[in-house]
Amino acid sequence: MSGANMTRPMGRIVAFAPEPGGFEGPVGQIARKIEDLGNDVWWINRNGTDQPIDKVGQEKNDKIDRGAFDWRKLLNGARWLITAGPTLISSEDEQAVWSAALTFSELEGTLNALILSSNDTSFIPIWTKIIPRIRQFHIIGLTSKEIRKISAHEQWATPNIKEEYIEALELIQRKTLIPHLVARENSNGGWSADAHSYGICETENSGEDHMGNWVGKFLHGLIKHGHTKETAVKSLEYAKNEH
Repeated sequence: MSGANMTRPMGRIVAFAPEPGGFEGPVGQIARKIEDLGNDVWWINRNGTDQPIDKVGQEKNDKIDRGAFDWRKLLNGARWLITAGPTLISSEDEQAVWSAALTFSELEGTLNALILSSNDTSFIPIWTKIIPRIRQFHIIGLTSKEIRKISAHEQWATPNIKEEYIEALELIQRKTLIPHLVARENSNGGWSADAHSYGICETENSGEDHMGNWVGKFLHGLIKHGHTKETAVKSLEYAKNEH
């Protein structure tokens, strides 16, 4: 059943990963975690329909049709749109639909959250496609490895210890002006940090959860607590705990 036959709740979170198998990837992880925490989350399918997360079926073989996506309707009343880096190295049609989603999210007043979710091969093509649209994002989630890759790409000093990673995160935020640039390291005790418009906040560890679940819990924390410096700390603390 699609949203055409259902009432889309105001303030809902919309998740979109048009590449085949997207629901099993990082966007699906975030969406399922946020839904588990009590939020209204709707999934946009490859055929341009949408539905609540608990009703998502297998639609990975549906053909992408750029004209099938009515983004004004899909995003009307939505508070957040969640996407991920792997979409940016998918097919031309999938990338075009993602690009349209970002454009209409601005028009509809929907905030964009993206999890980079890159690897050694995909980082450069993903990051170079994000940069021209960087001001359209309200949250971007990174791993410590991705901070290191961004530093190398920008020809900055290579971070090696926690303090250097957090300094690099702050530098990226100042250059891009992303309201919340969040990152984590979950080995050797780990850490997490949020470089934001108010400065920087951090925790001593980030928990053992998958990156998608961690970003989902952080986003839920922002939704629950708000967007001040103090509540950013609460959101990091919330993200590192089991829920």
